[in-house]
Amino acid sequence: MNIDPLVQRIIVAIKNGEKITIFGDCDYDGLVSGIILYRFLSEFTSNIELKYVERSIGHGTEFVYDQIDEETKLYIAVDSSSNDIEPLKNLQSRGIDCLVIDHHEVLVNNPFAIIVNPQQEGCNYPNKNTSGGLLVWKVCKTIDDYMDTDYADQYVDLAGFAVAADMMLMVEPENRYYFSNSLKNVKHIGLRLLFKKMNANINNLYANDFLYGVSPCVSAATRSDNIQLAIDFLLETDEQRAKKYVSLLVKENEKRKKLQQEALKRLKPTFNLEDKCIVVYDPTIGKGYNGLVAQEISKLYNRPAIVLGNSDDPEYYAGSYRGLDEFSMMEILESCKYAEYAIGHPGAGGTKVKISNLEDLIAELNQKLENQTIDDSIYYDLTFDVSEINERLISKIEDFYRVTGKGFKQGVFRITNLFVSNRELKGKSENTVKIDCGSLKLMKFKTDSTYLDSFPVFSWIEAVGSLNMNYWTQYKPRYTVLKTCQLLLEDYKEVNQTK
Repeated sequence: MNIDPLVQRIIVAIKNGEKITIFGDCDYDGLVSGIILYRFLSEFTSNIELKYVERSIGHGTEFVYDQIDEETKLYIAVDSSSNDIEPLKNLQSRGIDCLVIDHHEVLVNNPFAIIVNPQQEGCNYPNKNTSGGLLVWKVCKTIDDYMDTDYADQYVDLAGFAVAADMMLMVEPENRYYFSNSLKNVKHIGLRLLFKKMNANINNLYANDFLYGVSPCVSAATRSDNIQLAIDFLLETDEQRAKKYVSLLVKENEKRKKLQQEALKRLKPTFNLEDKCIVVYDPTIGKGYNGLVAQEISKLYNRPAIVLGNSDDPEYYAGSYRGLDEFSMMEILESCKYAEYAIGHPGAGGTKVKISNLEDLIAELNQKLENQTIDDSIYYDLTFDVSEINERLISKIEDFYRVTGKGFKQGVFRITNLFVSNRELKGKSENTVKIDCGSLKLMKFKTDSTYLDSFPVFSWIEAVGSLNMNYWTQYKPRYTVLKTCQLLLEDYKEVNQTK
């Protein structure tokens, strides 16, 4: 819906030499959306500018419209701004035409921009779970069709990774296709280097290599209000300079991990586990990390979580929410009298509450979540005896689950006849527990010494988790590839057995 008039307006700007200003959102999807469009349009015109604001400032055109200069004749917002009426009205009143390419929920009728957004009423585009980056890439493909050019395909890997980074549904065939294609054909020089830096095999990539490796590294820069680092990395085409950006991104990610771990440890004693939704306030975490900490809390206690900090208005707290797959936390918050707003996605986004109403909001959430069924069960797909686990089996399983994400999760397996011979704390932050069960090693991430001390040793257990192969290259004293069969542990139980 609206893609032809939007594309036609861009082509007019190109042919007339008008200045185009692109504004991208500050998350991974928004970054990539802006980069794709900027690099693509740069094939046609040099009269183009790319703008972002730091994550701590906010999302949307309202935070940048006063920075758009009078030379701009066409303003394009990507991955945001469908509902930004007043800012776009202001730009239009200054003689600047406005376009929006977005995928977030449309709450209002916005007459001040041509909008491409599958959430619009009347839009027949079948994939309602697409990302901003994929939509921008499709706009570029349409421009290619109009202009009889072929520039967009060199950015298709960025589009597929944007779908995964923004946690779009992976049961959607289009999303699976583009993400799978990206894993098989990484074109971006910086991303190739970053995958290698994260010890991933660039010729045999899996979803988790991106979701738990590359994506957090790039996003770490935006979360620490160093968005320019992420922009420079994504724009870079020189391999040597890209290597420097890769090293900086990895450092940012290590800082992110440490901050996240410390925040969770500090907040744990404040949790009220009687509440259906854990709500905490900590102004020291920072806007860029509230959502990550909320995600950790939600995963740890299997319930929604809201992490709040200070807002620009001293009478309010603002922060991030994370929900569960069973229901839309955004809809729950939208229905709450004491939540000022809920923006983002069904399971992840931002919210705001008046300080004097915080306890009322918690009570309201307890009431609204009272009838929501939260399943604490751990489900597994198949049972294997430990004697059946080998590299060949795990490789077949990993290949089947190569493309995973929201709605299509990693396979979970029950492993029997495990004998625990040793346990140890691993990692720089000492937050990983390794359990030695002979031919299979059990790994528990993001935990602590308490978990280690409670784990039974010299005991028989059954365990549930996902299987993977860990390959480690050793160069001294001679070249050797060390292979380890691993179970990424979700839970276990002791069993009475003599063997």
